[in-house]
Order: sequence, then C-alpha cells, then structure tokens
Amino acid sequence: MLNLRGMNRVVVVGAGTAGWFAALQLRQIFSPSVEIVVVSAPEVPIVGVGEGGILNLLPMLYELKVDLKNFIDETGSVLKLGFRYERWRTGTKEDYYYHLFTAKSEEFNWVENGFHPYLSGLFNHGIDIGRDLASFQFCEERKPFKEVLSIITEGKSNFGASLHFDAYRVGQYLRKIALSRGIIHVEEKIQDFELNAQTGYVTAIQLSERKMPCDFVIDASGFARLLIGKKYQVEWCSFADMLPMNRALPFHLLHQDKIELVTRATAMSSGWVWQIPLQERIGAGYVYSDHFITDQQAQQEIEQWLGHRISPVQPIAFEAGYFRQVWKNNVLAIGLASGFVEPLEATSIGQMLVQLSLLALIIKENHGIISQQSIDYYNQQNAQGWHGIRDFIRMHYDTGRSDTPFWKYMQTVPLSESYQELKKCWNHRTPRQLDFSQYDMNGFQMFGLSSWFAVGAGVGVIKPEASAAELYALSSEQKQRLARYLQETKQRLSVQ
Repeated sequence: MLNLRGMNRVVVVGAGTAGWFAALQLRQIFSPSVEIVVVSAPEVPIVGVGEGGILNLLPMLYELKVDLKNFIDETGSVLKLGFRYERWRTGTKEDYYYHLFTAKSEEFNWVENGFHPYLSGLFNHGIDIGRDLASFQFCEERKPFKEVLSIITEGKSNFGASLHFDAYRVGQYLRKIALSRGIIHVEEKIQDFELNAQTGYVTAIQLSERKMPCDFVIDASGFARLLIGKKYQVEWCSFADMLPMNRALPFHLLHQDKIELVTRATAMSSGWVWQIPLQERIGAGYVYSDHFITDQQAQQEIEQWLGHRISPVQPIAFEAGYFRQVWKNNVLAIGLASGFVEPLEATSIGQMLVQLSLLALIIKENHGIISQQSIDYYNQQNAQGWHGIRDFIRMHYDTGRSDTPFWKYMQTVPLSESYQELKKCWNHRTPRQLDFSQYDMNGFQMFGLSSWFAVGAGVGVIKPEASAAELYALSSEQKQRLARYLQETKQRLSVQ
C-alpha cells in the first residue's frame, strides 16, 4: 500500500514539458499544504525543433485552466489538424494521404453492427475518408490557423485539433504558470536518491548542496531516466525488432509559403522527415535507422532533397520501447522517462498526458490510499497503451514499398500477433472500434477507429472491397440514406 495522505512534499524530477505538466496536474490534486517541487539541473537553453500534440492536448490545457489563446500567443504555437503522409507507398510526389483528427459528427453517430456506413461508403467509392471533413480543405488551402481556431472554439466544426509547438517555449510558459500557483522550482544538480532499506521508497533526493526529503516522486527526467531506468533498473521492453528506427537528425527550415495546419511526414530512402510548422519557422528532422544510413549521408540526402544546405542539431539516438514498471514504489515515470518510439504520430506528448490523467484518477478515486493492485493496474494499462502505439506506428511502414534497401528490409520486419490478426480480419471487413479495445489505457484510445482507418487505407492495408459485404447487408432504407449522402458529398467535392 502507498499512503499519500498527510504528505509534505511531492518532487518532480525534470523541468521539461512533461515535468511542468505533471507539476500543474499534481497541484490540482493535492491540498495547498502539500509542497510541489520541480527539481532540475541548471538550465541550458535549447532551440526546439518542433513537437506536436494529439487530441488530448487541448482538453488537458482546459483541465489545467490554461487559456488556449494565451498559450498560443506566448509559445508561438500553431493549430494542428492532423498529419500528411507523403511518398510512403511509391516514393513519388503524387503519393500522399491525410490522417486528420475527427470529432463527434453525423458520420460517426451512425453505426450499424459495429461499422460506420458513411465511412465505409466513402471508402468503397474511392473517396478519402478525410475529404468529408472541413479540415481537409483547410489543409489543402493552408487556411490561417487563427481563422480555423475560431471555428473550433465556437463549436461549429466536424473535425478535431491539437497544436504544433516549440517544447522549450512551452516549458518556459508552463513554468511561469506553475510558479504563479505556488509550485517551487529548484535548479540544482541531482547527485543521488536515498532509498528506504526496507520498502525501497525514495525518501530524499541528494542535491549538490543539500538533501531534500520527499514523499512521492515523478520521474520526468527524459532520456536520462534517472529513477525508473538507472536507480531501480526496471526491465526495458524493447520494440526495436518491430520498429527499427533508432536515430534522428533535427534541423530548422524557414517558411516558404503560408503556415501549414498539419505535420508533414515525408518518406526518404532510409526513413522519413518530419516538418512541424511553428509561427516563426519549421521544426524538422530526419528519422532513420543507422543500419542503412550514417548521419553524414542523412544530411546529404536532406540537402539534396531541399536543394540547399542545412545546419542540423546534434543527432539523437534512441531505442523504441518502454519500461515494464513505470510506477514502482513511490515513483512514477512519465514521458520520455517511461518509454519512447519515433515521433511519427506525436505519441510522446500524447502518452504522457494519458499517464497523468490516469494517475490523477487513481489518486482521487482511492482518496490517496493506493493499493498495490492499483499500481499494478496502472502498469498494465500503460503497457497496453504502448502496445497500441507500437502496432499503429508499425502499420505506417506496411506499404509494400521496396525500392531502397531500407524499404525492402521493412517488408521483412516482424508484425505483432495482434496486428497480424487485425490485418486478416480487414481482408473481409472494415475496422471496428472493438478492434482496438486491446490498446485502451483506462478506456482512452490514443488512436481510435478513424485513425486506424485513415492510415490503413492510406498505406493499402485496408482495401475498398473489404467494405462490400457490410454495405450489402444494409436495409433498403439505409442504402437510400447512404446513397443520398454519397451523392451530396460528391457534389460538394466537385464544387471544391
């Protein structure tokens, strides 16, 4: 049992985006008598290369009482309506598809025996399921993001949204809010962690000049992974066999046209390049496997592709995977400290926010008295969420492309049993929400039906003929309703 009642101090190790989000969440959970302290090494300013959120970012800002407009203005953020994938199937300029965020709408309210007739009908008629969203045209036209933001805030949209942002500026902005709410920031180098010999709990943090007692610790130390990784040496569950990307070369670009409303992910010879639009510039980077290309070759390929030189930031090495126990004793690891996969679908920030939401739920519903069963449940649900991320990211590479050694190799990379089983089913029917319950994290699906449908159709894993049987099974009245919808959609698209 972990007793969080009567605590004096909670310490967050790390002052990045995850650390400040955690501190603000904890401040809302615990009474003013509990001290919330963020501890980090003396700051070394960095220039962010762009990050993005998914659909749980805006609700979290609202929950933490962070004003959205002020957040955007202070951090230079840009609205994000989803992802645009380029050259993943054929390597040609004409090869692209969208994975756009959706919201509750008529298309998703009509469900017949698990499938969505409107989506299946669009797909069966060769229409990109994202094209029926207003956001599709906004992305194609590069509509001003503040104009789109006003549509969203007025509740008049049939699409969802998140943000592109500079993680460093977001951290600075959240720090300012945190300090205004009584959260303490200590900038000292951490030397060690003192453990109780019997329980293994962290009882104090040894800083450069003093010892800081603590009752509960959030490990938000990023890739340093000071506690769960180094101090406790928890088992690491690697995804490297299925997701072999292990290196990223970040750089910056200038805007050449209107600011985009999507993250671009462009396939290259040995991986892919992200382009994340910020207000002042574009954050970019080449994600690749060093078994197929060196840092120098990656830079050369980028420069040849762009037609000009770049000034890359220090390359980042990583291994896809997660820690089996992210909550151990009185320590919980979140964000990069808990696991990581390549940034293909902005899963890092998304998973971190889910982790914090589940933590808040468990603390509140248990009134601070946490059973080991609840901790085990947290770890099990966290693992389930990571498995969903693994399979969803792996599907992006399931394209059949084999024109370079890397892409040829990706056709031999293993698929998980769970994803293989879904693929077999999708030969005969379209995806169902029930397909992804195995990836829930306490009922939250980071990527639901529309996401799997969009990417699966985009890479060719899901084929139009899979929708035939379910559409045939509709009643005459339902078929007429669908026919009217398809006719109206085609007319609207032809006008556009």
